[in-house]
Amino acid sequence: MWPDIINVSNVLLQCEVSNLDLQALQNYQNTNNNWLTQAGQDLKVRCHQVTVFFDHLKNPTVRESIKGLVNGESFLPGGDNFIKNFNEMYMANKGNIQNSLLVALKKAFVCKINGNHNHIYGTTITNFFLSLAGTASKAALELVSANLGHSISMRHIQRLSAMKRPSPFIVHTSDDIIDIAWSHNNIIQSKLGDPR
Repeated sequence: MWPDIINVSNVLLQCEVSNLDLQALQNYQNTNNNWLTQAGQDLKVRCHQVTVFFDHLKNPTVRESIKGLVNGESFLPGGDNFIKNFNEMYMANKGNIQNSLLVALKKAFVCKINGNHNHIYGTTITNFFLSLAGTASKAALELVSANLGHSISMRHIQRLSAMKRPSPFIVHTSDDIIDIAWSHNNIIQSKLGDPR
């Protein structure tokens, strides 16, 4: 039993894992809890989480996107190696990925983990959560938010939506309405090109 525990612990610390390593993790998960201490059972839970992560990476579509992160075809990147390579890719391609939704979501997660509970989110992530809220599925928004350390609450999204909503026409004067119409007309002309 001890050699298995030591082997599994070493696999969890590796930068890359082979199919043989994944098999070792799977074998350890089949161990009966009666034979394990609390620490051994915790290790079993970690093995399960890591196995699920690597099963996801084995998906052909995902596999293609991580090809540059590993040395050989039969290896999958471990968490440490993945983060190290992501940092290098980010620094090399800052312009391409700096404003992406993925990076914005990572920033939101890190801010929350670091204890910044009143983080001001950028346009990309705010629009993402507003779009999610627009699906009228409170569960979808809460699921995504919960997986990012409860980054944005439904109440905050409702506040943002209320702020973005213009005043109803009934409270505008005639001049206000004309100004709004001209403003929209100017936007349309600037996009289509002024025919004059």
